[in-house]
Amino acid sequence: MKRQGDKKEILVWDRATRVLHWTLVTLVVLCWLTAEAGSTWFWTHLVAGYGVLLLVLFRLVWGLMGNRHARFSSFVCGWRDVREHAVALLALTPPGHVGHNPLGGWMILTLLTGLVVLVVTGLFAADDEVAGAYAVLIRPGIADALAEIHETLYSVLWLFVALHIIGVLSISLLGRENLVRAMWTGSKRIPSDNPETDAAEPSTARYLIALVLAAIGVAAVIWGAPV
Repeated sequence: MKRQGDKKEILVWDRATRVLHWTLVTLVVLCWLTAEAGSTWFWTHLVAGYGVLLLVLFRLVWGLMGNRHARFSSFVCGWRDVREHAVALLALTPPGHVGHNPLGGWMILTLLTGLVVLVVTGLFAADDEVAGAYAVLIRPGIADALAEIHETLYSVLWLFVALHIIGVLSISLLGRENLVRAMWTGSKRIPSDNPETDAAEPSTARYLIALVLAAIGVAAVIWGAPV
C-alpha cells in the first residue's frame, strides 16, 4: 500500500483475475475472427473455444477461491443495490467501489453465462463445412439451427461487451479512476481515509487447484465427444 497525499494505492485484483481477463478478451476476439473462415481456420476456432471454456470454468472456481474482490460474494448484489447504483449512475454521481460495483458484478455474470451458452451451442452446431464435436448426436436440421443461434449469440455478446466498455469508461470518468489501468496493474487509488487495505494474493496452491478443476472440466468435454 502506497500513500500519495490524500490518496493511497492498494492492491485490488489478484494476478489470476487480471491474466484471465485479458486472455479471455484475446480468445474471444480470436474466435470471432475465425468464425467465418470455414474449414481453413476451424481448428483455430475450435482450440480458442476450448480455451474460452477453460477460462470460464477457472473464473467460476476462482469466484469461490480468489482474493476477496474476486469472489462472487463480494460483488453479486441484490436488486435494490443494483437499482440504487443505476440511479446514481444516471444522475452522474455513482458511488465509489473498491471492487466491482453492483452493475459491473451482474455484467460479469451475464458475460460468463453468455460465453458458456456460446461454447455449448458451438459444440452441437454444424453447417456444410464444419461441425462441433457433439453435432453428430443430434439431427442435421437442429445442428444447423444451432449454428445460426451460435452466430447470432456472438452479436448479442458484442452488444454486452460494448455496454461493459461504456460502463467502465463512464465510471472511470465520473469517478476519476482508471479502471482499465487497475485491471492491468491490479492496483487502485482510493481516498486515504478509506479503511480498505491490500487484498492478499492467493496462494500457489489455490491457483493450481482452480486450474486443475477447470482443466478436468474441459478434458471431460473433449474426451466425452463421440469418436
